[in-house]
Amino acid sequence: MEGLLGRVRGLGPLRSVPDPLLRALTAVSDPHPDRVQNGVVLFAVDDPTSCWYLLLSGQVQLYLTHQDGSVHPICSLSAGAIFGELNFPKHCCAARVTRASEFVRIPQQHFCSIYNKHADHLSPYIQVIQDMLADQTVYEPGISWTPMINGGIGGEMDLLEWPPSTSVPAFPVPTIEHQASIYDCQPSTSIAINESFGGYESQYENNPAFYKKRDQRRTMAFYRRNQNNFDNLPTDLRIDDANMIGLSNQVSFEARLVEVGCMLRHAMRLQKAHLICDHAHRAKVYSASMIGSEMVDWLLELSLSAGTNMSTMSRFQVTGMWQALLEYNIIAHTSGEQRFVDQMTFYRWNIEEWQRAIDREEEEAEPYGRDEEPGTPLPGEKAFFDAVTMHTTASVSTDELIAAILFLNTAGLDALFRMILTRAPHDRTPEELDLVYNELLHVKALAHLSTMVKRELASVIGIESHTHAGTVLYHQGDRAKCWYIILKGGVEVTIHGKGVVTHLREGDDFGKLCLVSDSPRATTVILRDEDSHFLIVDKHDFNRVLLEVEANTVRLKDRSDDVLVLERMTMMRGAAIADDSELQCCYSVLAGLAQKMIEYVLETRIDADDSNDTFLEDFVLTHTIYMPTNILCNFLRNYYIGKKKVIELDWNLRMIAKKRVIHFLAFWVDTLGLHFFLDPAGNAFIEELYCLLLEDCRLYQGLEDLVAQLAQVRITREAAMRVLARRPSIVLECGVYSSLSPAPSPVLPTDTCNQIIHLSDTTSFAMSIRLDRTAAEVVKLARQRMRNVVPPSERMRLIEVKSNGERIVFSPIDISVSTMLGLNSKLYVVAREEIHALMATPDQSGPLESVHSSMMEYLSSSELAQQLFVMHSEMFEATDETELVTQVFGRDQFPGKVPSNLDLLLRRFNEVQYWATTEVLLAAPQRRVATLRKFIKIAIYAKENRDLLSLFALTLGLSNIAVSRLNSLWNRLPAKLRRQFAEYEALLDPSRNHRAYRALVDSLHPPIVPFVPLLLKDLTFIHETNKTYFSGLVNQEKMHMVAGVLRAFRKCKAHFPHQVYAERKIGDTQNLIRNFRVIDNQRRLIELSYAIEPKRQRRH
Repeated sequence: MEGLLGRVRGLGPLRSVPDPLLRALTAVSDPHPDRVQNGVVLFAVDDPTSCWYLLLSGQVQLYLTHQDGSVHPICSLSAGAIFGELNFPKHCCAARVTRASEFVRIPQQHFCSIYNKHADHLSPYIQVIQDMLADQTVYEPGISWTPMINGGIGGEMDLLEWPPSTSVPAFPVPTIEHQASIYDCQPSTSIAINESFGGYESQYENNPAFYKKRDQRRTMAFYRRNQNNFDNLPTDLRIDDANMIGLSNQVSFEARLVEVGCMLRHAMRLQKAHLICDHAHRAKVYSASMIGSEMVDWLLELSLSAGTNMSTMSRFQVTGMWQALLEYNIIAHTSGEQRFVDQMTFYRWNIEEWQRAIDREEEEAEPYGRDEEPGTPLPGEKAFFDAVTMHTTASVSTDELIAAILFLNTAGLDALFRMILTRAPHDRTPEELDLVYNELLHVKALAHLSTMVKRELASVIGIESHTHAGTVLYHQGDRAKCWYIILKGGVEVTIHGKGVVTHLREGDDFGKLCLVSDSPRATTVILRDEDSHFLIVDKHDFNRVLLEVEANTVRLKDRSDDVLVLERMTMMRGAAIADDSELQCCYSVLAGLAQKMIEYVLETRIDADDSNDTFLEDFVLTHTIYMPTNILCNFLRNYYIGKKKVIELDWNLRMIAKKRVIHFLAFWVDTLGLHFFLDPAGNAFIEELYCLLLEDCRLYQGLEDLVAQLAQVRITREAAMRVLARRPSIVLECGVYSSLSPAPSPVLPTDTCNQIIHLSDTTSFAMSIRLDRTAAEVVKLARQRMRNVVPPSERMRLIEVKSNGERIVFSPIDISVSTMLGLNSKLYVVAREEIHALMATPDQSGPLESVHSSMMEYLSSSELAQQLFVMHSEMFEATDETELVTQVFGRDQFPGKVPSNLDLLLRRFNEVQYWATTEVLLAAPQRRVATLRKFIKIAIYAKENRDLLSLFALTLGLSNIAVSRLNSLWNRLPAKLRRQFAEYEALLDPSRNHRAYRALVDSLHPPIVPFVPLLLKDLTFIHETNKTYFSGLVNQEKMHMVAGVLRAFRKCKAHFPHQVYAERKIGDTQNLIRNFRVIDNQRRLIELSYAIEPKRQRRH
């Protein structure tokens, strides 16, 4: 029975049903579900009612048959539906299984007794058949017929018209649970695919991916059609002021993969038709086949000729691309193998099989009518059905090929990862181990492990997959066999007598403690989702890795206390796949005292020549977290001076120490650049060290090289000080980004913002505020302007009032307040008791009509994208990676450091995002489709420019629920642009730690303007899930992960063409795109959306 309950709990529509209620419902039912094949009639009209049905998988259609024999569908029910009759002794309609299904039968009398006691709790989750018929009029000749709508809890919201009507169909109100899932505001594509799909037995076993696609397409239909029910949400469930995202134009992964396969086959037939021919091998003839190695050669050549702007693509990557097509049966091995090999192996295109499967489904569905609304095919569905024919007759453009190859590269890495994990550890090549290791870097459960442990796990980790929700992974009391990490899906953990104690999702791990203690399982773990995947580590391998970690750990002590913890690492020296590679033993720092860590850096890393070792750079990028600059400079000075009394034999050691300090300082300055000189302690140390070196030169010989190196550092310092000594610039002019802003040079703490200060009596005044002023200092300056009004004893507060009325009270130590304000926010200085009376004013609501429509018409999409890139690259260049640390670890933790450049960059991201939403909603009706098209084209050019900040700001802006719900608008958009935008939405998929986005970045050459909010998310996750100190020792593994994010930031900035910024500015175009007037109040955006396309009322 526990297994059955686990499956029921895993059904999306029933997850919120209280556990005692589920147990009561199934208490007298058979724990083994009934399996019913396709086409079986469960009951007919007037059959006696004997039970209620809980549908675990598959699909059931309710219908009526008229005297003329015609079948009129009422609705379709899928997994999670509980249906039956309450007050009727006979069935009001007939039910037929339209896809092989599994049922739990609940006796009628038992169900009614439960319902009579718990009707309030049970009603939202059941389908009463007579109630579904009560609101509907059955069609008869000559009588108008109302469209019948399934308000089913577990079914798709099928709209079936008979006869077809042009009237707008009504929409039912979904249950609270569905509302919460449908309007989840995270930018996640999993919304469309996380509903549980019914299990069924395919009658076309040679192509199971097709049926998975069909389930996903129908679930996408369910999600899309329920978007418009936002207006029916209870007030307490609405999220008005968050940026609500509805990714409603998704093209499913399988649909896109089929389309890419069609494009590649067409391109191959045009360019290298001879690759597809009859091949004879070992007395066998393989007709119309291709050779694996020739397929890899051709795709490599195609990628280069198309100009994908990707980094150097290896044969290994291309093998993964073909592996992805092989997994989904788009190509097939002549002997049925499921691994693509870059050798003399034979494959065939299998597109025709997909077409035959489509034809079979259409024939199968013909007698019962379509599941989807006629005349409004989904973008994903249209791409799926059209892909087979679209690229067989028409030529494929270069842009389409580039997009296809980029998509296939991302899919290929995932396919390779899965394929490698199914292979035995001893069969994995060094190149495969590197790929697995890189994937493990993004697994949340492994984030705290050292580099060496992750590399060891890469060689032994495996994968385990399960199809059905409700499957029991292991029972309480079972013997522990492996450690689980959730790669996809989720589980619930139960304990006998307590029920469900917790739920785990993607990235979580479980089952490790029992392996360590060698004890039986303390819980039962049950799958919550269909099609779940787990990374697994066998018990033997787990214990071996633990023993090796302990054996390779070296602890340096001082008076019995640990001062430095090292890990012995055996690394491959030379090419990763070279047969003659030699092993090199080295040590990495796991933890230590700050002084011991810098000492270890100086003694082991300054003279080292290992490009793969990042400890020195890690220390330079992160030392401010645990060792302020002034303390570090004091240590370096003492290390340079050494002991006062020294014998002659120690002279060489003294010279080496001096050399190390100067080399470290040169590396420090080179790494941080201009931002090094913002710290007075660093500036003073350079001069102090130079004086010490000159004194040594008078006493000793052979220091000329060190003098020259330090003199170069001083030249760099002088150039930097000239930049820092510039006159203060105005960064924001009353909330508007100033044309006098210094970008691409960084904003300095001495720069100012002209800020309007509002008072509670509706008066205001402008005040110039330096960025390094604290909130307390701003209040003090404001009091001087209002000293005749406010008594000196009254305490004042600095308050931000957003356009939605939200009030934020600034801490007295907050700095750079002006750059932290929202787009349409106002800054108030009021007494403490006046805070609650502050409200948003009408002028904060944003424009009433489009302000930028003339600019949109005047400038082309490419020019707008180019100018956005110029501005964003300047702002990104001005932002230093250390500002990310200041933002995440706390502004108050780093005195004198002001992350104003990062504030401005994030402010700009929000501005562009709301600009797209605002312009579409405020556009004239006859121009709205053109505006939407323009923004998508700007996004296309932004991707070509590698301006990912603009790309994702525009994508999120157009995915705002206020725009995405406008079906009439999206349906008028050309299919090609709709499909292109759906691909950009897919890049926002957060699964596998934003795997799609990271693959895109890896495929691009710098310079890149990255999606900075995601880098902040990574850094925040690292900070919140890892301690900075362990037993008084700095956690260097955490510092290494932090430095990895900062390196990714620096890598994007490489090779920015500073000298051509001015050349790229075209007249006053920059002034046109420098500031946008936008609406950032989600409530008003929703109101505008409903004015364009009113909410659909339910018909009675």
